[in-house]
Amino acid sequence: MAQTHEWMFYEVMWRNWAARARVPYPVPWWAQQAFRRWSDDFDAGTYDSKEGAFASNALYRYWGMVGVKDHRQESLIGQAGEIEPVYDKYCLTFFLFDPATGALHLPQLPEGGTLEQRMEAPHLPVVLTTFRTADGVEFVQRTFAVPVGARRRDAVITRVTVGSPTGQAREGLLCAAVLPAGPSGFQRHDRNGREITDRRLTYLRYLRDERRVETNSGWGPAFDTAPEQFGVYGNPDFEQDPETYLRHSPFHDLVMGGKLNAADEAQDQVAGLCSAVFGWPYRVVEDETVQIDVRLPVDLYSGADDLAELRGTSAVELEVTNQDFWSVKLLRFGVQPQLPRPVAHLTDLFRQARSQLLILSDLGEIHPGPTVYDSFWIRDSSVEATACSLVGDTALAEHQLGTHYPLRFNRGGGRIGPCAEYGFYGGPHEKDDREWDSNGQALWAIGRFDRTRGRAAAFGAKLYQPYVVDGARWLRDNRDGYGLLHSGWSAEHLGERDKPHYWDDLWGLAGLYEAARLAERLGTPEVAELWGAFDDLKAATAASVRWVLDEQRRRGAWETYIPTGPGDVGRLDSTMIGAAAYFHPLRLHMGSKLGDDVDRAARFTLDTMYAHFVTGGYRHEAAWNAYGPYLTMQLAHAYLLAGDPRRMDELLGWVVGAAFPRTQDRAAALGAWNEQHAFPIASDFHEVPDRHWYMGDVPHGWAAAEYLLLLRDILFFEADEDRDPHLYIAPGVRPHWVPDGERVGVADAPTLFGEPFGYGLRHDAGARTVTVSIGSAPAGVRFVYPCRFGPVLSAVADGRELDVSRFGDDVHVPAGTAEFRVRYA
Repeated sequence: MAQTHEWMFYEVMWRNWAARARVPYPVPWWAQQAFRRWSDDFDAGTYDSKEGAFASNALYRYWGMVGVKDHRQESLIGQAGEIEPVYDKYCLTFFLFDPATGALHLPQLPEGGTLEQRMEAPHLPVVLTTFRTADGVEFVQRTFAVPVGARRRDAVITRVTVGSPTGQAREGLLCAAVLPAGPSGFQRHDRNGREITDRRLTYLRYLRDERRVETNSGWGPAFDTAPEQFGVYGNPDFEQDPETYLRHSPFHDLVMGGKLNAADEAQDQVAGLCSAVFGWPYRVVEDETVQIDVRLPVDLYSGADDLAELRGTSAVELEVTNQDFWSVKLLRFGVQPQLPRPVAHLTDLFRQARSQLLILSDLGEIHPGPTVYDSFWIRDSSVEATACSLVGDTALAEHQLGTHYPLRFNRGGGRIGPCAEYGFYGGPHEKDDREWDSNGQALWAIGRFDRTRGRAAAFGAKLYQPYVVDGARWLRDNRDGYGLLHSGWSAEHLGERDKPHYWDDLWGLAGLYEAARLAERLGTPEVAELWGAFDDLKAATAASVRWVLDEQRRRGAWETYIPTGPGDVGRLDSTMIGAAAYFHPLRLHMGSKLGDDVDRAARFTLDTMYAHFVTGGYRHEAAWNAYGPYLTMQLAHAYLLAGDPRRMDELLGWVVGAAFPRTQDRAAALGAWNEQHAFPIASDFHEVPDRHWYMGDVPHGWAAAEYLLLLRDILFFEADEDRDPHLYIAPGVRPHWVPDGERVGVADAPTLFGEPFGYGLRHDAGARTVTVSIGSAPAGVRFVYPCRFGPVLSAVADGRELDVSRFGDDVHVPAGTAEFRVRYA
């Protein structure tokens, strides 16, 4: 049953939407999408009612994000510039009012006008929203987050400039509205208890002397310039009729009477739908503009001293400081992919993904999202930290793995279901959902980072006891009667929690492999013990996979595929995506660690998935009933490592488009991926499922990390680092990416060999040659260049002819080479 405020919000929203021609109301983008193709179906397993699901914004979770590196709270930006500075608190939006005609011009309803939104630059987390009315008035809103004052507390700054693009004289009111519903929804309330705070605006007050707003017991926006008009609205008579909210609103008063109620205080103890509007007059002609600056506290502020600190630095200076910080961080430090003009946008997205991970880091603890996923998971963080380490954000990776992982290492003597508590990596998420993949992920991430940092840093030595050894022993000692990890939910997209999943076993293998290799590098006495644990899990996993494959053949299956687990024989659905981890990120195919037959089956599984579940991106209908952007990237990465760059490129093309979805020619996201991508948004409502779907968070940290890793490995990746160390150069660079004379490269990029690598590749289409100049390179590491331009005719390295007859179009280049040239047919 819906709670009162959920029911009232639902009623008020659809009534406002239906009455928008008479009294426009800033119905948020996500609610508009719900009304565009309404369905009474909802996720009854998560929500109590359709009204609760609607108030939670269950289906259309898209928005932009700004934030401060390593601060705890990210801020959300809606498709019309709405600002949600703190999740589940309040929203601020801007609009224009023409007193002469009584017309409201809302960016949420750009009838006859235009609305555009973009990031100011790929490396700048600054959202630009430009709204132009049909009669030629324009406002540009620039929104960013920045630390303020000596205590470096977080605030969002939004700067709104009104002008006349045609130069004709225009006048009216620039208005700011404080509303209860924002980009993330109104009030999230689900059966999982995901109700972080009560978002209802039950009390709202404007403090004229301080030029700021109180929202319940917290601080709302503070205005640099006092508004000339204002009005605060609530439900003073405790009315239960939704129509009361339509009649008693600032938008109704402006349209019907041309002015606001001038009240400075209101309450609504029924539904928590208080609102307020503030107005500044403007008159612009030719190139004149009027600008207001608004500061929205994110961290806790209180008292006159804090207000003075919030306002102590001009908005201009704060904007310059923000630009300088991100420009230096993302353009001068870290990996800088050098890509040709046709694919330069991939570099832009690379920088944007880096900024997202830095913003999603809460004091070194990377969270996979800014709202419902604003907490810590071992699984997500293992990929995120590894991505950070390989793109140059080493300090963040080290803090994550060296500080936060030990804090999640359990030392108690109890039990977690069928498993021992001691030695298990995990907090509430991992314990409650029996996420048995976490130990393998922790060991894998620690081992990979130890390689990247190099011997001198001794990172692995600092964690070896007890975090590596006892974490590995937990994997050895907590398996079922078949030698596999127990049933659990782990990555929830893989199937039911009462079944075992090969995903857990593959991660366990990768973690034990890294633990054993670390022990070898340190020369510890546990080497044989750790290899024994690896061999035991390897034998059990390989035997189980072989049994499943044989059983599927016995049942008449003509396609070869590894299902999600041994309890799902013959289950040909999208949960089999877990098998992609065999290639990426775990690289178990290198050296065929589970045997040649399992390796072949894993490769066939990629093709089975592609044939059944890819229509542009990976369709995960079995669990989410939506596209999976990071699953699509995992599959693309698996194809890259398996030697099929064509399919990698096809999937990558979809991934890029999914970062910038549009509906009705309006941007839904600005270069970021949700955990899920709804079919209606991906198709602009040409495909609307007949049942509900699931959506998580955006920007999704795991997705950002997957993109960073994919683009980095497209440029180069390491192989067989423990036996025959070599580097693949430009393995994913497609011929159509590199026009004649264009260059591909990277400089001083971190590697798993503990030393940086860099190269530059230039294509001469007329001479049909590719020339590669090696910059820095790890000692003793050879190179492989898979030529994608055509059959290799010859190759010369530092003046010496290379044998190109034995390896097809893979050119093998000796370690220490400074330059090589390849001629192709």
